[in-house]
Amino acid sequence: MVLLYTTKKLFKFLFPPDSASSHELTDKNPSSEASSTSPRSTNTSSKVCRHDISPRCETCVAARRAQLIYRWKIILGLFLPFTVSALDVTIIASALPWIAADFGELTQLNWIISAFNLTSAAFIPFWGQIADIFGRHTTIQAATLIMVVGSALCTAAPTNAFAVLLLGRAIQGLGSAGMDISVRAIVADKVSLSEDAKNWSIFTFIGGVSCGIGPVIGGYLTSADWRWCFGINLPVGVVGMAVVFIVLRKELLGPQPIPRLEETVETGRRTTFKHRLRTIDGGGQVLSLLGFSLLILSFTWAGATYGWSTPAVLVPLISSVFIIGAFVWWEYQMAPGNMLARRFNHQRAMIPWEVLVNRDIALLFYTSFATGMAMYSVMYFCNFYFTMVKQLGADEAGVQLLYFIPGLAAGVYAAMFMCNISPGQTWHPIFFGSVIQALGIGLLAWACWIEHDATVYGMMALSGVGVGMRLMPVPLHGMGYFPQRKAAVISLAQVSGPLGGTLGLTVMTTVFNNVAGIESSERDFTALRDMDTSQLAAMARDARKGIVMAYISISPFMVLCVVAAAMLGNVFIARAKEGEDERENKIFPGVFFWAWIRGEAHVSEKPEVLSTTRLPAATEGCILPQVEHRQTAEDTTRQQSRSGTRS
Repeated sequence: MVLLYTTKKLFKFLFPPDSASSHELTDKNPSSEASSTSPRSTNTSSKVCRHDISPRCETCVAARRAQLIYRWKIILGLFLPFTVSALDVTIIASALPWIAADFGELTQLNWIISAFNLTSAAFIPFWGQIADIFGRHTTIQAATLIMVVGSALCTAAPTNAFAVLLLGRAIQGLGSAGMDISVRAIVADKVSLSEDAKNWSIFTFIGGVSCGIGPVIGGYLTSADWRWCFGINLPVGVVGMAVVFIVLRKELLGPQPIPRLEETVETGRRTTFKHRLRTIDGGGQVLSLLGFSLLILSFTWAGATYGWSTPAVLVPLISSVFIIGAFVWWEYQMAPGNMLARRFNHQRAMIPWEVLVNRDIALLFYTSFATGMAMYSVMYFCNFYFTMVKQLGADEAGVQLLYFIPGLAAGVYAAMFMCNISPGQTWHPIFFGSVIQALGIGLLAWACWIEHDATVYGMMALSGVGVGMRLMPVPLHGMGYFPQRKAAVISLAQVSGPLGGTLGLTVMTTVFNNVAGIESSERDFTALRDMDTSQLAAMARDARKGIVMAYISISPFMVLCVVAAAMLGNVFIARAKEGEDERENKIFPGVFFWAWIRGEAHVSEKPEVLSTTRLPAATEGCILPQVEHRQTAEDTTRQQSRSGTRS
């Protein structure tokens, strides 16, 4: 009954009815001239329509209907691109051993994953800036086309050309990065933080289910031919591009005005393609791409191909640390008034300095990092468990991973409820999701050790709850702190997931190889069905030890994630009543855990008004969502001090 009640509440909240009973138009009574000019003021008109929606208020009914139509357009237009991008993360989990065996490259098995992860992580900041400079529609269409090209290469790769397969996977990752950042930015555009929470909850569920059923689909496709794991993207990608063009082309934000080129919302885009290219933070793009690429490369080679102490691992690892440090320095110098900002006065910093140095953003980065690590560990090493310990085929092993989905759905549902209804805050799902995730991974290791299938399924579901509870609130929390820096915040959240997944798989693969003593040679998988009973039993025992120790090896990362989540602040998502103007969102900038423990969670020590994004207003009588940016008093003071310094 509780589930039915909360489901009804959520559905009504996400898709509210168009009609109610009565209405009344009242004048706002501003308290003083000072309050009307204060940064905390949220009024954009002297009249506000305060009433329940009714057929007599045609404007309000039309406004609500427009919101619902816009939401359904977003869902319809982005469903296929987003699903393809999410599926490609895990669809090859069941096919991985057989793909590597066909190419005779089982020693390089992890490269099939890492080639995708490397580009999908490294290029996310690049796409974030491209989406602002060239517009959402151009960006998502280009990214989808790149994904289709990469999928075609993987599908057609000859078995004697492993490099072609890896090139196709890298191109897939490049396209996936653009699709992820575009979809997330589109969902956040034109709406308030509370509306964004509703919309992104839907896509979180779609993405989570897609990742969950990816190994299942991949297992059945592998039974026919593993090339279908990539070939399925071709028709879906082409249809997705057509749907985006037809449904969303006129709805999406175009190239954003660039103040340094004297563009405003009123003047619109007045510059050529060449001039807009000049605004890209070239130095930051190169440094971030090179730094993250070398970091992921070192993680990929470590353990599986080369020892951790070999130059092949240490050189790219140490180089990546210095290059990422140089990237941080570059972004600092690109802040207004600093050296590089004056030298490259037309360029915009890829990740603004105030975002990079924010404590909550750093903690969110690690939280998303650990989420990616946990999700990849379940998708890949549970598949190894069912393949090598339980000795199931690729299709059967993929089906077992379906037990992850109910937990994931429950986690997404819980996050939707906590952010959208009660308590209407972001800290709770992030913290409790981290706790549940740590328990799930730790108990999953124990379940694999005792080989109790029901317990393994239950711990997979529990891990899914932890993952699902954090997928939506993490970027939402960051956008609550920096509503005018959505692309930058989304970029950091998106890049950390694949990075965590890559490091997690590297650590787990290294531990697995060392403990199990199973060399990654061609015989291990191609001869699996030809082994006698005693050989299979011995291999299963060794594999079980390796898998258990692999899960134990990432448990400290999960515990550290709980600590990071506890140290976060909080975003209070304002929810306006029917007919009211959007209320102010507030943040708790300190460590919210202590306030929660002391029972002071409802009080903000330093409340700050955040900016709110709204849909364009249709008439003056009713306040409809409208794009609007506000600043805190602290931001205003900081800008004034900078202006004084420069003058």
